[in-house]
Formats: sequence, C-alpha cells, structure tokens
Amino acid sequence: MSAREAGTLLTTRRFMPLFVAQIAGAFNDQFLKMALITLVTWGCMDFMGMPPKVIVPVAGSIFTAPFFLFSALAGQTADKYDKALVLLRVKQAEIFIMLLAAAGFYFKLPVFLLITLALMGAQSAFFSPTRNAVLPQWLTDRELIPGNAMINGFVSVAILVGQVSGVFIIMKAGGPNLVALILVVLALVGWLAIRQAPPAPPADPDIKIDKWVIPEIGRTFAFALKHPPVLKPMLGTAWYYWLSAGVLILMPAYIKEVLHYSNIVLIVVLGLFTLGALMGAMTCLLASKGREGVGISAVGAIGIAVLTMDLFILAGNTSNLAYAGFVEPVGEITKQACQNDIASLGNVADFFATSGSKRFMFDLFGAAFFASLFVVPLNALAQRRADPAHRARLLAAGALLLNAATTLSQMLVAGLGYYSVPVHYNFLMISLICIAIAAYTFYRARVLKREAI
Repeated sequence: MSAREAGTLLTTRRFMPLFVAQIAGAFNDQFLKMALITLVTWGCMDFMGMPPKVIVPVAGSIFTAPFFLFSALAGQTADKYDKALVLLRVKQAEIFIMLLAAAGFYFKLPVFLLITLALMGAQSAFFSPTRNAVLPQWLTDRELIPGNAMINGFVSVAILVGQVSGVFIIMKAGGPNLVALILVVLALVGWLAIRQAPPAPPADPDIKIDKWVIPEIGRTFAFALKHPPVLKPMLGTAWYYWLSAGVLILMPAYIKEVLHYSNIVLIVVLGLFTLGALMGAMTCLLASKGREGVGISAVGAIGIAVLTMDLFILAGNTSNLAYAGFVEPVGEITKQACQNDIASLGNVADFFATSGSKRFMFDLFGAAFFASLFVVPLNALAQRRADPAHRARLLAAGALLLNAATTLSQMLVAGLGYYSVPVHYNFLMISLICIAIAAYTFYRARVLKREAI
C-alpha cells in the first residue's frame, strides 16, 4: 500500500474518528502523567518524603496497574457489545476523570492526582483492547499495517506533545489551572470524535461477563496460551512496552539527579525519542507493502540491542554528559534547599556543550526508531491472526501482557533507584534481552518464509 493510499484512510469514518479519539486520549494520558512527574521532580512537590527516582516510577505503575486488572474484563465487554458503543462510553468516562484531575491540579492535591492516574489507567484498559479488536473489523487485511503504523506514529507525536506540554506548562505561572483546562478540552474532543464512528457489531453477544477480575485474568491468559500464533506477537509487543516504559520513566530522575539538567533538557530528550518512534513507524508503513513483516521486526530488535548497549557504555561515564557547574545542596532538604538545587541545574546549551551529548541523542533516536520497526508488524500480526469470534478477548490478553510488562519495568526502575543501583544498568538489561529476542525473531522470519514457499 502506498503512502497516498494509506492517507486516504484518514478520510473514512471507519478510521478517522478512532484515530482522533486515540490521539486525544494519548495526549491526555501523557500530559497528566508528565505534569505530575514534573511537579515532583522539578517543582519540589513533596509526596510522603519519597525522592523523585522512587515516586516517579511508582506514579507510572499507579497508572498501568489498573490497566492490567481490568483488561480481561474489557476484552469480554468488547466481544459482547458493539465496539463503537464501548469506545463512546469510555470517552464519556474520560471527561469525568479529567474533571477530577482538573480539581486536583487546581487545589494542588498530589494524592488526589495519583488517584486520578489510577482512574485513567482503568479507562485506558477498556479503550486499548477495544481499539485493537475493532481495527480488523473496520479495516481490510491490506490496510492493517498502514492503519497500525499511522496510529503508532501519530500517537508518538501526541505522546511527545503531551509530555512536552506537561513538563513545560506546569512550571509556568498559572500552569496548574491551564493544565486542568486542557485536560478537559481534549477529553471532549475525543468524545466528539468517536461519536462519528460507524457501528461495530459484537462478535459474541451471548457471552456471559465474569465481573470477578482476578480469576478472569487467569482465564484470559489460559485462553491466549491455546492460541500461540496470536500469543507470540503479543509477547513481542509486551516487550516493546517494557522497553519504552523503562527508558521514559527513568529519564526525569536521570537527567535531574544524575546529569543535573533542567526540565527543558528532558523536553529535548523526549522529543528525540518520540521523533525516532514516528520515523520508525512511517518507515515500516512504506517497507511492509501489506506483508506480515516479521523480518522487519527482527531488524528492529537488532537495532535496539546495539544502540541501548552503546547507551550503557556512554552513560557509565557520566563525565561525558553531566553538568560540571552543578553545586550539590548542603544540609536538610527543605523546600528552599530544593529550589536552590533547581536553580543550579544546567540548561540546554550546557547539555549540548558536553562531549557525549550528540552520541547520547543519536542512540536515543535510533533506539526509538528501531523499536517502532519492531512493534508495528507485531501489532498487525496479532490482529490478523486472531479469530474474529473472540478477537477482543485474545487481544485483551495482549493488553494484560503489555501492562504487566510496563508495570514490572517501572517497579524495577523504582527498586533499582531505591537500592541506588546506577541508572545505566537499565540500558544493559534492555540490550541483553533484545539480543535474545532478535535471534528468535530472525528464526521465526525464516520459518514463515519457508512455509510460504
């Protein structure tokens, strides 16, 4: 499929409303999360005395844990009811949640904001598997990889804009109030968009929904184990989310506490990572030509392994990247001491002046680029292989896997931070796992090629 043909999807009711709703939701997720993380890391907001390198990944896990708990229930719901109606109800819930978040920012209640993060995770638990299940219902087989590529690519842009906006706006005068307004407006945009989507009749309207979420999680995993052709690409997608969560959640504390730079340097890093993800998704769109693309995933895994290993080597010597003019705070860590600490951080010019900054940025950009090459074909592969009669439940298992991976990744980062393990060892872990994944993916690509002959 050509780029022009792929672009025509944006003019259709079977893709455009979902696309806009997904973009608005992705923006709000990241905007809310990064605004809160920035208040903790650079805004000196105290939360039970925990340092940023612990509370930041904990906040990320508070968002993803409800996603894990409710994904199995969401899969049943999407198979039983019209998926367009499920998406509409989810977007209506988002408006209510964003109103709660707005109140949390207005009254400066950190505990309240963490509760809102949990509610957003629960809301996303119903949106994600329903979206994945409805794409093969609204798109043809030939359109699946381009559709996934456009969603993945532009969601990366929405994530970037949300992250950058959250980091930047919250620190300005009146920032919390503006953040509150934007959250509510974007929730309304997503709701208005999904109202235009066509019907998506249920696959199994007679299914009995089990509201006991814990046993259902086990049954959902057991169901997925009986369908290994779908489970395997979903496991690969879960690894992608492990990687992304690990890299992105450690960056705020790494940049501020290890390298000693301002939040504007974080914006630059997030921008590079997201631009790499977008370029990788668009490259995959052009290179796939409607095929399954397992070979593309294998190339992506190799690229991630090489570049994250270089990040480990580079980050191991912080003198290549750290701001030399930083003055360590002395005495009790009061709010005033925290503000003095922030004032002595390096800026973007200081970062670019270091000897390793260009290599650091290249590695981050490249890792994100190859990560998109890795994940986009796997998303389409799972959607294509899943039986339409129970597609949502199978893809709900994928949502469970990716959120379990994300939560475990964030908690591992928190644990390493708590025990003062150097941050760059996260890059080593990612690289070593990716080497094994790349070897297996190349093997599967060769097997599929032989079977097609």
